[in-house]
Amino acid sequence: MSVVKPNIKITKNSSTRTSTVDFQQLPAYQFRHVNWSDLKNMDITGPHLKGPRIRATPSLKDKEFDSIPENSANYQPHIYNFSSQQEKRAAQREVKEVQNIKSKIEDWENVSKVNLSYQELGGQFQTRMLNSTLKKLIRCETLILVDNRLSDLNEFTFPCVKELNLALNIFVNCSNLPICPQLKVLNLTGNKISTITDISRFGSVEVLKLRNNPLVWTVPEYRKLLFDMVPSLRCIDGMTRDDLKERS
Repeated sequence: MSVVKPNIKITKNSSTRTSTVDFQQLPAYQFRHVNWSDLKNMDITGPHLKGPRIRATPSLKDKEFDSIPENSANYQPHIYNFSSQQEKRAAQREVKEVQNIKSKIEDWENVSKVNLSYQELGGQFQTRMLNSTLKKLIRCETLILVDNRLSDLNEFTFPCVKELNLALNIFVNCSNLPICPQLKVLNLTGNKISTITDISRFGSVEVLKLRNNPLVWTVPEYRKLLFDMVPSLRCIDGMTRDDLKERS
């Protein structure tokens, strides 16, 4: 397969110099598709990341590895462009070691706050990686998943999450939300929720945000109904129980 060598134009002091760069000769070229957690001796771990992104993968990588389960011994998303079978076998022998290193670096199991918003989940690989990360958040207390076009998370359980931000997704009801036994703050702003019947499953929620959902306009006195359904609720869309009583 031929490689197109792009021309790089460098402008300085009003003069333009054109040169040809072979990117395959650059020292960092071998790491062009490597995740930060695939690198040995990495000091940055999951808790250090403020807003990690799950990027799209090259078509060749998708074709070779998209159908391989993540828990398979042959799953190695960081190594795919083998020049020989011998090199491929050598890489396979290192997979378990790399996966152990990757797990220690990511350290998702010990993160208390995670922001995985704006992921632009356009491919199967991205969705699978997001789901894999979510399943590891066993100690997370604040989870932010804004604008990911999510519609169903009911297979997930977050035992320690107290604040869940799912704003700007496409949930149509609360039955598709994850299980969060300690949830206190739930932000569902800008979704497509049209019914309140399933919200009662969140018996510990104290603050609920539902602005810009269909139910706000179609369900009369939705705040009053929700306060009656969920005794733990203290505030709905900026209005407390006392505010509602004064207003009525």
